[in-house]
Amino acid sequence: MRAPHPHAPRTSRATACTLRRGPLQTSLGKWIGRGLSLALVVALVPTGCKNGPDLSADYAQTARENYELALGEFSDEDWDEVIQYADFVRIRFPFSRFAVEAELLIARAEFEEGNYLTAQDAFRQFAKLHPTHQHVRNGWVSYMAAVSAYMNGPQNFFLFPPDHQRDQSRLREALVELEYFFDHYGGTPSTEHAAALRDEINRRLLEHELYVARFYLDREKPEAAIGRLESAHARYPGIGLDAEVLFLLGITYLRMEEIELARSTFSELQSQHPKHHHGKQARIYLRYIYDTYGPADPGRERPDRSPPKPLPPPEPKNRERPEHPEAIEEPEVPAGPVLQTTPPSGGAKGTLETGGKAKVGGGAEASGEASSESEASSEAASEEEAASGSESDATEEDPDAGSESE
Repeated sequence: MRAPHPHAPRTSRATACTLRRGPLQTSLGKWIGRGLSLALVVALVPTGCKNGPDLSADYAQTARENYELALGEFSDEDWDEVIQYADFVRIRFPFSRFAVEAELLIARAEFEEGNYLTAQDAFRQFAKLHPTHQHVRNGWVSYMAAVSAYMNGPQNFFLFPPDHQRDQSRLREALVELEYFFDHYGGTPSTEHAAALRDEINRRLLEHELYVARFYLDREKPEAAIGRLESAHARYPGIGLDAEVLFLLGITYLRMEEIELARSTFSELQSQHPKHHHGKQARIYLRYIYDTYGPADPGRERPDRSPPKPLPPPEPKNRERPEHPEAIEEPEVPAGPVLQTTPPSGGAKGTLETGGKAKVGGGAEASGEASSESEASSEAASEEEAASGSESDATEEDPDAGSESE
């Protein structure tokens, strides 16, 4: 076979196949290849929900257009789309005036969606970052922060206990927001709505205090209920539950033997709420107090209401190491007791050890000698006691004998 010319163009395998197939077969193959490629592309494109926003398709080109899209979604109550468009304006166009409006729109959308804690933080942050904004200067933003805190509090639901029986910390936080509103934006158009909200929060807090007071009274603990009632009477006047507070306060005073305080409380209840059913009950209690304890006596003895004194802590058992009172050091016990006997004057001292090994050599002989010595010393001691006893008797019988002997 002859080798090809070195300067001749090389024909590829695909070109050779095309030359062999002819023009009709070549065009048909191209159309088939294009169809397969298009089918492969369509199969690779996901047909479900999109995973992320396509900036070229979902968003507009300017901040105004995207903000208008967010307003349209707000009218349709699609809160997720509102937050998505407004957040895009805030991030993509941070120096635009629509970025500020987008921040406020995000806070409104979070409130409408029910994310009250997030909305409260968003309104509060907006008031701090943009103090010259129109809705900040008229107090509406601070008012909405208080409303968000109120809505985040306990709400009535048939599966849960009543709202006045649960934690009221969120309502107290709403009161803090309202105090800030009245300090900085008092007299603004939102003041009337803020005052109505404050009255509603105080009413719910008062209902909680009355619930706790009844809880202690039902368990015969008036000392624990009196503090709640006195505080509620001083903190929440004019809410609409004054008659209830005064009636429970008078009952508690009567149980604690505070007769004069109970008399004055029922008198106040009868004079301020004569048509209320508790006012009619107060008249009956006043007659009972007069029949039982007599007329008013300002000098009547009152019970001791001082708080109980706490007991001192127990002293540590181990005084040497009070930081570790449980580590008690036990004294060392010797292997056996040591008995010492004192012989009469002029005799030799002897020592007897029991419970241990004999220190004298000789085995049994040493132990026998030790026992004989102990018997001799005990006999000598008994004789000495007898002699001393006879001398003392003689001295007692004849007191002059002792002086002569001296």
